Amino acid sequence: MKKDDISTEEKIINASIELFSEKGFDSTKTSEIAKNAGVAEGTIFRYFKTKKDILMSIVTKAIQFFSEKFIVLPLNKVLHSEKPEEEILADLLKDRYEMISKNFSIIKVIGTEALTKEKIREKLVEHIAIKTLEIGEEFYQNGIEKGIFRDLPPRTVVRSLFGSIMMLIAEQQFFPHDKKSKDVDKEISTIVEIFMNGIKSRKEQ
Repeated sequence: MKKDDISTEEKIINASIELFSEKGFDSTKTSEIAKNAGVAEGTIFRYFKTKKDILMSIVTKAIQFFSEKFIVLPLNKVLHSEKPEEEILADLLKDRYEMISKNFSIIKVIGTEALTKEKIREKLVEHIAIKTLEIGEEFYQNGIEKGIFRDLPPRTVVRSLFGSIMMLIAEQQFFPHDKKSKDVDKEISTIVEIFMNGIKSRKEQ
């Protein structure tokens, strides 16, 4: 979609996402949003009563969008495939890595504001965090029943797995270039290897 084809409301939302991501909600002025969106400041208030309304609009739309398109559907598609578990896990982590990396600006806005705004935190937990955990737990529990995975608490395992990929994403987003892992695919393969086989040495006795 060309910029000229984007509605005024979308321009305001897109400009807000960019600025909230860079400066944070509290440090962003509506005049800056207007300038970034290429509209008059008064125009913003024809669509949103306050700056907070912009934020809530962004978060509500983003969480609903992410919940179905980027959480439920892709996770179910990957986790319910007929591939071996190692391949499923690798596909899952690659899918999550690519999704979060491509949408990092809006995810950063949601995550930052969720720390201090209870309504945003509640929406995030209800629509994304809990759904992600439940789908992951179901996958792990099925693996236990098939005798593929050890009988460990599914939620603990799922948190550990997603924690690993989130740390990789954080490294790629925030570390200096010379400190980043150069081969993300190899990193993901190693995470899967650790997950499936552990870190204990298997030297012959």
